[in-house]
Amino acid sequence: MKGLCEIIVVTGYTAGPRWNEAGSGSNYLCLPEHPQWRNYSSGNQSSGSIMGVEYDSNSIFSTRNNRYYSLGQKPAPCALCYVFSRSTVAMVPARTQCPDGWTTEYGGYLVSTATHGTNRKRSSYICLDEAPEVANGTTGINRALIFPVEVTCGSLPCSVYISGRELTCVVCSK
Repeated sequence: MKGLCEIIVVTGYTAGPRWNEAGSGSNYLCLPEHPQWRNYSSGNQSSGSIMGVEYDSNSIFSTRNNRYYSLGQKPAPCALCYVFSRSTVAMVPARTQCPDGWTTEYGGYLVSTATHGTNRKRSSYICLDEAPEVANGTTGINRALIFPVEVTCGSLPCSVYISGRELTCVVCSK
């Protein structure tokens, strides 16, 4: 998985929204192998769930870097890389602390947005500060909403990614 990385900062599981549901985030994330939790409410409270990404087809992919003949229905790994010659700011999901040598900009909870009604669109995941501020404006319109992202285990190992828990995040710089 190293490829062109000079340093691998995080290795883990590729995760994203369920393929056939509206809402939640639109981008995939690299969830670390060992998540860190803050406060959470067990169970499913919102439409902002996240789950492990599986390969659907292997017809164009080489299997030389894995122990399986077929990639189909296998979880997809991931890595966050650091290259010395570039300055980097990265949001790391499922962590409360930055990796060694990185500076914490802020930490909080992973959220996604959804629009009101049945025409819900996906959006990028956001790391929302654990103590967010409130802007002035009209309340209770429910046009676009932010939901905490909760884990659904299965392709993500249930031993460390417990279904129904809200994911943390931290924004790091180097």
